[in-house]
Amino acid sequence: MTATLVTNIINNIFHVVWFYNLVLEPKNRPGKRAVISVLTGIFFQILMIFIYSGRTLDTITYLLSYIFAAFVFGGMFCFGLSASSLPKSMFLISAYYCLWTFIYGFISIVTGSYAGAGNQAIWGLRIFLNLFFLLLYQVFLKKKLVCIYREMKSGYEIITVISCLTFVMMTFLLFYNQSRKEQELSHIFLMCFAYVFMVIVYVLLFYFMVQADQKQQIKQMQFHEKLLMSQIDSYEKIEQNARQMRHDFRHHNMVVMDLASQKDYEGILSYLGEYERLEEENVCKKFSSNHAVDSLISVYMARAGQNGIEFKADIQMRETSGISDVDLVSVLANMLENAVKGCMESEGIRRMEIKVLQKHTMLLIVCRNTCGADILFQNGLPRARDHEGIGAESILNTVKKYAGDVDFSVENGVFVCRALLNGKNA
Repeated sequence: MTATLVTNIINNIFHVVWFYNLVLEPKNRPGKRAVISVLTGIFFQILMIFIYSGRTLDTITYLLSYIFAAFVFGGMFCFGLSASSLPKSMFLISAYYCLWTFIYGFISIVTGSYAGAGNQAIWGLRIFLNLFFLLLYQVFLKKKLVCIYREMKSGYEIITVISCLTFVMMTFLLFYNQSRKEQELSHIFLMCFAYVFMVIVYVLLFYFMVQADQKQQIKQMQFHEKLLMSQIDSYEKIEQNARQMRHDFRHHNMVVMDLASQKDYEGILSYLGEYERLEEENVCKKFSSNHAVDSLISVYMARAGQNGIEFKADIQMRETSGISDVDLVSVLANMLENAVKGCMESEGIRRMEIKVLQKHTMLLIVCRNTCGADILFQNGLPRARDHEGIGAESILNTVKKYAGDVDFSVENGVFVCRALLNGKNA
């Protein structure tokens, strides 16, 4: 009984450590996360002491504790530690549980023992294997997984189902091993084959995640390429206007000189006033002190005009906000791109408005546009009906980078996107 409890305590300690480190999108600060993890471990340990008291460790008792561990720690991770969606969290949990069953099975094969058994050799092996895989995860896997985890926008439901099914298979294997009286060569071969199969499954899953991430990055690059080409067209138009101004300037001088020679001062003033008005129409309007933002808004103002969309911009920001131009332009471009598409699907008068307000290093960006009546939302994000949209997810990822917030809503036939970015936390 004492050996069983020691084994269980070692397992629970590593469950607490593992789940604390598995969080890739934390809901709480590290201190609070640690408290939640430790309290969960203590609660579960008390529960296990109650289960083990007065009982021999038979298959039913072991199954009961196994299921309790999976649900208690899994629930703590999904709803207490992780801010990720449920499929994302379930994927990490099931992957860890598969590692958990591997450690159990490997120790059983090496030591000739079974689940729940314990002595100094088994305890040492449990501690060594957990520390080894934890170090491997922290040094080689966590940073790469964080990048993939945050950038991958779809497909988590599929990989989560596969991962959970793999865990179910490994659980059956664990209990099959528990029911064996002797570890024959065929039994050991079956277990080794199952563990190799498990490794292959997760290699393929991670490969799928990497490919999905690269596909998402390619789409984002194509979007930025499209935006860049629009900006180049805008610059070419400005340069063409400048050349025309230089060409026409000599003719304007001749007209002014002729009016001056006739002492027609009212004619000169009238002509110069008309000249100034026409030049203002040809010069790119200045919205802010940020050239990249001005250029971007000018591009979308031109697109809105070409599609009969009323466009209004109110940009109140200074040069320095702590937010890089690349990220700021990315957020604005995705908002404006979605706004143009939304206006094209709306009926009646088409309007779009972009507003940027700055307070210290905080930027509030609000984009409003008329839209169709059938906007779909999933997990708070708008979803495209006829294509795989990336705009909302791209905005969300950039906002998270600056410890900000974003929300999407529809108010009286107007789609509203609000984003808050904090340059201080960049």
